[in-house]
Amino acid sequence: MGRQSFTTPSRSVAISPDDGTEIDLRNPLLAAALSWLVPGLGQLYQGRTTKGGLFMGSLLVALVAGLWLGEGRVVYASWKPGEKRLAFLGQAGIGVVAIPAVLQSFRLAGTAREPLFASPWFAPPLRPGQEVSAAYAARLLASEPALDAGGFVDRLQFKRCTFDQLSVWHGRLGRYFDIGTLYTVLAGMLNILVVFDAWSGPLRDVRDDEADAGKEKPTAETA
Repeated sequence: MGRQSFTTPSRSVAISPDDGTEIDLRNPLLAAALSWLVPGLGQLYQGRTTKGGLFMGSLLVALVAGLWLGEGRVVYASWKPGEKRLAFLGQAGIGVVAIPAVLQSFRLAGTAREPLFASPWFAPPLRPGQEVSAAYAARLLASEPALDAGGFVDRLQFKRCTFDQLSVWHGRLGRYFDIGTLYTVLAGMLNILVVFDAWSGPLRDVRDDEADAGKEKPTAETA
């Protein structure tokens, strides 16, 4: 497979492999960024509404299904030794979940004692010895049925975690944690192709180009 596109001083254009019509890619870099942020959004920006709607509908359904199965816990970023979330490399193909996951990871890895807006969404799991604010500890105790008041111990004005939150998630969700992770990883990896489509336009079968090149050009005698 290959692609056929060209750039003019004012616009970037691709050729449709279906009917040979021109497709105005507008600003390809912006379109690619939009499709990374939300699947299909770049194609909608380019006026390719059918393809954009198909990408957006299918990949967002897979993403939301994975988040629902994993109760919102399956997308997070963590690069600490022994806590590396390799699945995030695939999930990062969709910016609408990758951006908050990275922000939550940096926030909890720094001096902050609770994630953004004190929300557990996209936040990496707590490890034994990690300190959080008293308000966030209370919220976790209310939202995690498997925990009790002994899950945290007082540490000055903060609370020190005494449990492995990832183990709690696995124990409560079982196989749904892995299935939810799989759905979100597949959605992110497939969206990389969507981003490429927004940047370069649709693919064109190389055989079509070879067939066109092999046609005998008319001469002065046959024209």
